[in-house]
Amino acid sequence: METVINIHQKVDIFCKIVDNFGDIGVCWRLAKQLHQEYDLPVRLFVDNLSAASKILTDITNADEQQFDGVTIVRLDENTVFDSVADIVIETFACGLPTAYLALMTQQNVWVNVDYLSAESWVPEFHGLNGKHHETKLTRHFYFPGFYDNTGGLLREQRLITYRDDFQASDVMQHAFWQSLMVSAQPSDLTISLFHYSNAPVDALLQSLVDGEIAVQVFMPTNSHVPTSILGYSNLVAGDCLTLGNLTLHLLPFLQQADYDRLLWACDVNFVRGEDSWVRAVWAGKPFIWQPYWQEDNAHLLKLNAFLTSFYQHTELQQTLVKLHEAWSTERFHQEVWQHYLANLPEIAKHTQLQSRLVIDQQDLASKLLAFCADLAN
Repeated sequence: METVINIHQKVDIFCKIVDNFGDIGVCWRLAKQLHQEYDLPVRLFVDNLSAASKILTDITNADEQQFDGVTIVRLDENTVFDSVADIVIETFACGLPTAYLALMTQQNVWVNVDYLSAESWVPEFHGLNGKHHETKLTRHFYFPGFYDNTGGLLREQRLITYRDDFQASDVMQHAFWQSLMVSAQPSDLTISLFHYSNAPVDALLQSLVDGEIAVQVFMPTNSHVPTSILGYSNLVAGDCLTLGNLTLHLLPFLQQADYDRLLWACDVNFVRGEDSWVRAVWAGKPFIWQPYWQEDNAHLLKLNAFLTSFYQHTELQQTLVKLHEAWSTERFHQEVWQHYLANLPEIAKHTQLQSRLVIDQQDLASKLLAFCADLAN
């Protein structure tokens, strides 16, 4: 479905970085896509430019600056607001500044783009609205999701073409590994490993050390790299560790385009949170998702809802559930991993099929703009 856009509309996106890089990762992908693919003027308000600089390389702490055509504005108590955009996107219920709210009217479309979930309540609540308790402005609730009756998933228009070209080209893949200064050795299995601090990393790596096949693991460095891995301390980006059948490469923090290529290049991807989770879906490769930890094991509800929907109608569902739960509950067992590996060819086929089904759906940015256009009419 073609989205009709008013090219004179302006978009403001508000991002507060709570933890890790998921918030800014999602917000930046959305901001960049709205500008580059729809030619919309976009301002991205960010409260932690230091953390954002991991994704938006070379930005400074300036009040306002341009990055890839998007205006980046530092968001704090001193931020001066001289205008309000036609479309105001609040992300993850971060709240809008009081001074900004004071400039808004009912003509401004205010949308809160919330967290991604595959839970059954998402289609019911997607698109609802409510009145802001102080200003009485209408706030619309937009929920990303895996079904047509939700807000969709972030996906650039040519992403799948780029992926297919990369996966079909040995030259492009070789150049990618060279750019990371990785001398990738032949192995039976390649794995990317991106995780939260509570993941049972050592248990997984030890099972690979003791396993029967040669495995290469590529771990992008971030705030959650363990201080000790398999008894080795003070490992840094660029280090390479070989033990038994495991070769572990510690990579530098990757920019979004390079992280996509890593997912495309590996046989299995361990991902976390929201942004890398969605990118793993687009990669079409088998993946193990670790949701962000929540009290009372609420994250396991999200995990099981996704596993039930994404892996429905497959005899492998029990195998997939066991491994995902073992990874997210810190009870990783070698036999669970070995059973997963034994079924990996069938898991790969099913994952690719499910990825194609989601690719056929309309992406988040185009659905969001169509949603806002309907509200404005």
